Amino acid sequence: MRRVSYQFPNRCDIVFEHSVPFSQAVRSICRMDGKQTNFRTDRGLFKREIHVEIACDKTGFEKVSTDSEFIDEISERADFILRINDTLLKGEGRYPTAEYTFLLRIDDLGSRVEGFIIHQGRDGEIDALDVKNLLKGALS
Repeated sequence: MRRVSYQFPNRCDIVFEHSVPFSQAVRSICRMDGKQTNFRTDRGLFKREIHVEIACDKTGFEKVSTDSEFIDEISERADFILRINDTLLKGEGRYPTAEYTFLLRIDDLGSRVEGFIIHQGRDGEIDALDVKNLLKGALS
């Protein structure tokens, strides 16, 4: 079953291909949900967290699952929303600093996939190229 959204625009920021089967790509993207990393800048220590949602009923999105049944029912094309949240970690508390939202479409091309990334909004330090590199690492 195709998991597509009518909200997905016709233009995109980056198109890429990766030599991985469609089901493996979907599984890898779903596994990214809830992943956290820490990084340090001159402003301090930050936590980066990724949340992934998949198209549902062509008009909305729902939280992904890593169940085999959930992933195996997805075919041909899947639209995702990736939300990346940065939080500044200080001794006196946590301070949300940024939220980045990206739309991602994955198309099945046989033994490889084609991906389309769209950055929603234009502010911040992360762009579509950063997400492409993040995805390439997750898909490998």
